[in-house]
Amino acid sequence: MSGDDELSALRGELDAIDEELLALAKKRLDVVARIKAQKQAGGRHVFDRRREQEVLDKAGARAARLGLAPGLGRDLLARLIEASHEIQSEAKSPTPASFLLVGGEGRMGKLFGRLLRGRGHRVAVLEAGEVVTPEVVAAADVVMVAVPMPVAAEVVASLAPLVREDALLCDINSLKTDVCGALEHSRGEALGTHPMFGPTVASLRRQKVVLCDVKTGPRARFLEAELGAMGAEVIHATPEEHDAVMAVVQVLTHFGIMTMGRALSRSGHRLETTLPFTSPIYRLELAMVGRLFSQQPELYREIMMSNPRGGALREIFHREAAALVDILDRQDGDAFVAAFEEVRAYFLGFSEEAMNLSDQIIETIMSRP
Repeated sequence: MSGDDELSALRGELDAIDEELLALAKKRLDVVARIKAQKQAGGRHVFDRRREQEVLDKAGARAARLGLAPGLGRDLLARLIEASHEIQSEAKSPTPASFLLVGGEGRMGKLFGRLLRGRGHRVAVLEAGEVVTPEVVAAADVVMVAVPMPVAAEVVASLAPLVREDALLCDINSLKTDVCGALEHSRGEALGTHPMFGPTVASLRRQKVVLCDVKTGPRARFLEAELGAMGAEVIHATPEEHDAVMAVVQVLTHFGIMTMGRALSRSGHRLETTLPFTSPIYRLELAMVGRLFSQQPELYREIMMSNPRGGALREIFHREAAALVDILDRQDGDAFVAAFEEVRAYFLGFSEEAMNLSDQIIETIMSRP
């Protein structure tokens, strides 16, 4: 057999293996479709973080036992899991409902309108300045308020007496204490929700949604099931717990990013002159800073100014920044190591995940030209 003939035979062998791989992928997705039916019948959520991590860990271990790179096994299964999510989250709802989106022409309102219509629900929209009639509100099974934060509680209060007793009134505000207080006056069920993502997401797969129970019943459970069916990870919290954590997750984080952006803009260096020298970590930091400043300032103004717990965390930030400046100015190496070790201990339980996640992000960054 000539060299060309042998190469052709080997390529044919590869083609046959590839066909077997795809046939197995199809077989796996057929099982996923059956799982989808089981989850739908039982009202279970599509996304199961623990199960997904278990599958990926097993894939890495099995690949290693076969003499393959663990990352190859994880990557193959990760892509199959994505295809599984697409199958499970694209199904129509078995119980279509009528939704009224108040503020539905805003960016988040449009996102939820698209997602809900995709599930087969009927969606009506009510915008600022339009007349709110009892008939329009009473026609909805779920009334979702998606208006700017400063007027959310006021709008909820105006709608509360108009919803049907068997309907649900909910909001998507990023602070919950005040608006949940207004939701308590709903004639029907009431639920505070906070989608932990922005309007640019393509789907709810793996996205977190916090739910704060106010007056819950069948409609609230229906909405939670719908969010889960679209792939969201649902977290329950009281309004007070939610707002306390948001002071860290949103206020402190955005404050640090905004401070970084302001410092860069006053550093005396044009941003484009630094880009040829960027390490992956610096480019990642720049991406986070640039992402914030590419959006509307009013959103971040409300997030950072409205949370009553934000002031205490900003004071901590200011104090710790000043302490670090003092250590560096004094060139106190021992104090620096002690400060570093203190924070290392705080992050100990998260360190391995932080390294793995950042390594994956860096690999993605390095794959770009």
